[in-house]
Amino acid sequence: MIKRALIALIGLCFLVSFSFIKNANEGAEDNYYSQKNDNRTAAEWEAAKGTLIVWPLSIPYKLVVELAKDNHLYTMLENKKVEKEATEWYQKWGIDLANVTFIYADQGIDAWWTRDWGPSAVFSPDGKMSLGDGKYLYATPGTDLPCNDSLYFYNDVSNYFFNMDKNKKKFFTQTDDDATIPLAEQLNVSLLDLPFVNTGGNVLTDGIGTAFSSCILTSENEFFGVEREEFFRLNDSLLGFKDYHILSNFEFSGIQHIDCLLKLIDEETILVAEPPKDHELYQIYEDIVQNELATLVTPYGRPYEIKRIPTAPTPGDDLAAYTNSFILNKVVYVPTFKIPHDSIALATWRKVMPGYEVKGFTFSLDEEPIVSEEMWDHYTKYGKYGWNSGDALHCRTRAIWDKEMLFISVKKPRRTESAKEPNVYVSLIDYSQQGLIKNKNKIFWRVTGSDKWNESPLNEDGDPHHFRASFPPKIKDDVIEYYIEAQSRSGSVARRPATAPEGYYVY
Repeated sequence: MIKRALIALIGLCFLVSFSFIKNANEGAEDNYYSQKNDNRTAAEWEAAKGTLIVWPLSIPYKLVVELAKDNHLYTMLENKKVEKEATEWYQKWGIDLANVTFIYADQGIDAWWTRDWGPSAVFSPDGKMSLGDGKYLYATPGTDLPCNDSLYFYNDVSNYFFNMDKNKKKFFTQTDDDATIPLAEQLNVSLLDLPFVNTGGNVLTDGIGTAFSSCILTSENEFFGVEREEFFRLNDSLLGFKDYHILSNFEFSGIQHIDCLLKLIDEETILVAEPPKDHELYQIYEDIVQNELATLVTPYGRPYEIKRIPTAPTPGDDLAAYTNSFILNKVVYVPTFKIPHDSIALATWRKVMPGYEVKGFTFSLDEEPIVSEEMWDHYTKYGKYGWNSGDALHCRTRAIWDKEMLFISVKKPRRTESAKEPNVYVSLIDYSQQGLIKNKNKIFWRVTGSDKWNESPLNEDGDPHHFRASFPPKIKDDVIEYYIEAQSRSGSVARRPATAPEGYYVY
C-alpha cells in the first residue's frame, strides 16, 4: 500500500517539476549556435587537457593509471608530504610524472567529489575561459521523490542522517567550497564567482546554452536563499543557459543527482538508464522519459533522440549507475559493478559512442593497493565496494578543459527532414583567437561500404562562425557516413565526432 502511494506521487511530482522548466529560446537560430554577448559553459565532450582527482584516492588505482596514460592528470593534495606519498605510488604503477600536475589545496570532508564542488569551464564573449565556481556549502543535500523544498543532509563525519531547517544552518564544506581558489591560481585561470548552488553531478549541459538538472537543485538554491526565478536569471547571465530543464526527482530518497539518471552524449541525444520492468523505479523512470524528456526540443528545434542503457540491481540492491560515466576526449570511463549487466552496459556505450574507447572499472576496496581509512570507513556499508547507485565514477572526476579549444557544434540532418540536398550546419569558435584556416574547414563523407573518404569545403553561411555543407544529390538514396574537421592557425585540429575518422555520423 505504501509503495502504491509513493508511485501515485509521480503524477504530482511531474506536474510540479515540469512547471519549473524555463524555455527562453526565443529568437535563437534553428541551424546554428551563436555565442554573441553571452557566456558559454562547455559540455563534457569538448576538448580537455586532462582530469582533476584528489589524493588520498577515491577512485580505483587502475583508473588513475588510465587517466594519466590517456591525458594529463591533475591531482589535488594538501602538502609536500602527501605529494611524496602520491609520487611514490604513481611511480610504482608506472605513471609518467610528466603527465601529472600536483595542485595544493586544503581538503574538506567532500574533497573526493570533484564533480560536485569542482568548477565548470565558462567562456566569455571575448574568448577567455574562467572556472565557474558555484556555492558548495552543505554535506550533502538529499530529498524524497516529490519536488518540494524538503531537504535532509548527510553528515559524512559521523555517517548518519540529520534533519535541518532554515533556522539551523550548519556549514560542513566551506573548505571544499574554497578549493577552487587555489585551483584557479595554480592553473593561471580566472575565477567566475557563481552566487548560487551549482552542484556538478546535478548539472549537465550541451555546450550551446541548455542545462538539465533534477528538481532538488532548485530546492537547494531556495534553502541557500536563491529563489527559482533568480536562479534561472543568474544561470542565463553567468553560464549562458537560455533553456534550463528541471526534471522530476527519480529516487524514493537520495541526492537525486541527474548524472545517475541520464547522460547527454551530444547536443541532441540523451542516454537514459532503464531499470528492469519489475523494479520499483521502472515506472518513475519511464514517466520522466515519456512525459518530460519526450516533450522537450533541442536548441536546433527538434525532439531529442532518446537512447536507453539497461541497468539492474547490484548486490547491495541499488541500481547500477552506468550513466555515471566520464567522457573525456576520445574515451568513456564506465563504472562496473561485477554483475552480468556490466557487459550489456559497456556494449551499449560502444554502440551510442562509435569510435570512442570504452573502458570499464570495478572498485572492490579489498583489491586496491592503497585505501585511506576514511575511504574504507565510508564504503564499508556498501559491502566494501567503491561505487554505488548515487556515487560512482563521474562523481569523483572533473575535466580541466582546454582554454584554447576549437569548438564545433553540428546540426546533423535527420531522415525525416531530408530534402533534395540535405544540409549539415556547423558552428565553429576558435578560442585560441588565432583564426580559422578556412580552406581546412571540411566535411568528409563516404557511402557506407566504401573505404575512401571524399571531402568538401564548409562554406561560410552569413557569419564567420557559421558554415554549411551538403551531400551530392546523386547519392540521396544511400547511407552516408561523415564527419567534420576544422583547423586553427594555433595548430589545433578539431573533429566532430571527436573520434573521427574511426567514429562518424550516419545519415
